Amino acid sequence: MIDAATLQLLTSKFLIGTLIFIRILGVFSAAPFFKATAIIPQVKIFLAALIAISVTSAFWEDQPVIEFHLWYVTLLVMKEFLLGLIIGFAAHAVFFAARFAGGVIDIEMGYQTAVLFDPSNTTPTLVGEFKDMIALMLFLVLNGHHHIIEAAYVSVRAVPLTTFAMTEATAALLAKYAVTVFILAIKISAPILVALFCTNLALALLARIAPQTNIFILSFQVKVAVGLIMLFISVPMVIYILKWALGSVQQITFEILMSMYPDRVL
Repeated sequence: MIDAATLQLLTSKFLIGTLIFIRILGVFSAAPFFKATAIIPQVKIFLAALIAISVTSAFWEDQPVIEFHLWYVTLLVMKEFLLGLIIGFAAHAVFFAARFAGGVIDIEMGYQTAVLFDPSNTTPTLVGEFKDMIALMLFLVLNGHHHIIEAAYVSVRAVPLTTFAMTEATAALLAKYAVTVFILAIKISAPILVALFCTNLALALLARIAPQTNIFILSFQVKVAVGLIMLFISVPMVIYILKWALGSVQQITFEILMSMYPDRVL
């Protein structure tokens, strides 16, 4: 027969493992590469379960005893999933910047003209997909998927399962990171935007010099040609910027985790 103390210990260990599993699922729901639809859900769940078992075996003694109360456990599950989403967002923000930069370029080149007339149009951004693929290849080359798993391990030590504090420092870091992502998108798209602005200026001057020229029709071909030329010329610069941004993701993720529980000793 299992006595009450052993039963409580097994229940607490099971709850700890379940909460860690929910946290990792939250990470996989928002993190790059792991959230890809090409990876079937069964594989994601199996991988999350393996990581959760490993983390539980290593750190479960450091976690407080968790008693089973329905509403309390439900709140903990929601908190763990939210924390996982925050970790995944910190890793995926660079990809948001790449796709946003591509969307701005698409609008300037004319690929997203339909969006100007129908904002609800869901036409994919072509340049955004291109830059997103570049970011994904760099992410895998830099072992970013390993860093995400490492961040999941560190999060268990940095933020206990029963503690979650969205401190002022955490909010400030998230806001600063969001602004940094916007600036990163501008840096990625800047060469092409400048080239297209100069193209528009040249077309405007041509319209003044030769009013009989159909500038509206001519602008489509010229802007696409200039945009594509600058797109391929600027690829090395984009790779350098994305490599620098992806290289700092792990540090930013750890700073966000530590800001939630600054008194925690790892």
